[in-house]
Amino acid sequence: MLIMLSGFPGLLSAQDSLRRHKLDASFDIYTHHLWRGAANGTSVSLQPSVEYSYGNFSAGAWGAWSIDGSYTELDLYAAYSLGSFNVTLYDYFCPVNPVKEFEFFEIRQGTTRHTLDLNVAYARPETHPFGLLIATMIYGDDINPESGRNYYSTYIEPSFHFRLLKSDMKLVSGFTPVKSYYASRFAFVNTGLSASRIVKLARKVNIPAILKLAYNPYADKFHFSFGVTL
Repeated sequence: MLIMLSGFPGLLSAQDSLRRHKLDASFDIYTHHLWRGAANGTSVSLQPSVEYSYGNFSAGAWGAWSIDGSYTELDLYAAYSLGSFNVTLYDYFCPVNPVKEFEFFEIRQGTTRHTLDLNVAYARPETHPFGLLIATMIYGDDINPESGRNYYSTYIEPSFHFRLLKSDMKLVSGFTPVKSYYASRFAFVNTGLSASRIVKLARKVNIPAILKLAYNPYADKFHFSFGVTL
């Protein structure tokens, strides 16, 4: 078989290229949806996602829906990784709840419920445990009511990764450097710890689980969430 296929390098190349295309889907269930020091919704959050990837590029869709109707979100994103860096452009769509009208295609500044958020993340776990995320909202529902213009809200999150009790641990200390969507001044808005591990339910049944503990010093609020991936 190897001798026969060696005469068709184009076929082998096409097969190798096809294998590099990946399509993944997942379904998460969280007790609460936590994001950058805030709790979105007041009940269990169902979070489906789908992602296509090819080489260093990936794109996908992610959603969150609180079962009591208190929060709804639908995000699109595109990402490119280069070495230890990952650049992602998110399109967050967060309609007013309860959702009465589907406003997904309303993109005019000042009325849209979309927010474009540009993220640059750095991590090199094979060398050291430190990571860094810098995210800036560049368009959409990030309006300063005093000026009617974008805040360009920026969130910066240093992190520290380590292993403990067979779990992947992550310490974060996220802050906003100026007045923004997150706070009315420089402030730490998201400090906390997360622990993730594979939980064995049966002989051949394992599920990823994650526990999140977060404290927002600016709002003086503590949040807890537990989630599993099906």
